[in-house]
Amino acid sequence: MKTLDVGCGPIKETGAFGIDHESFAGVDLVHDLDSRPWPIADSSFDRAHASHIIEHVDDLIGFFRELHRVCAPGADVRVVTPHFTNRCAYLDPTHRRYLSVRFVDFIADVPPWFPANRFAVARNYLGEHHHSYRPMLSGMFELREIRLTFARIFRWLGVEWLANRKPDFYEFFLAYIAPARDIVATLRVVKEE
Repeated sequence: MKTLDVGCGPIKETGAFGIDHESFAGVDLVHDLDSRPWPIADSSFDRAHASHIIEHVDDLIGFFRELHRVCAPGADVRVVTPHFTNRCAYLDPTHRRYLSVRFVDFIADVPPWFPANRFAVARNYLGEHHHSYRPMLSGMFELREIRLTFARIFRWLGVEWLANRKPDFYEFFLAYIAPARDIVATLRVVKEE
């Protein structure tokens, strides 16, 4: 199984082909990820890993289009990025965006989200709004899993359990009280073989 580690930095995943804009030890291809197309053949990888890189790129949609191009049909793509409440997201001046779990609504085919039941009532009283949009990359990725990670204290208190079962409720009402660490999303590449 050929794995692509996108933005691998100095800690490349074992056995993976690493691409990064810096020539760290172990990087196989030094290339600016904002310069497309990447010098990688179509459908070259069965798996891709992009940890703490999507917050750095200029064009997020272009990045995912390129990731789709270089991955084989059915490839798993694992993406890790800081949640918007993670204070470390704001420490790095090279970060260009701060994301919510709903960023995947624009990247992958996911069921549309509409507030319902008590949450819809609470949302209306508190003035929180959310609109569901069609994905910009419709038909290119399917969402397999998305979850939030937390510091140990919030795991012990059950915040992680609640946030991963009711992510919209968590992000609207609890996120700044109990900040998350990262968003971890697993996507499946959809394309003809």
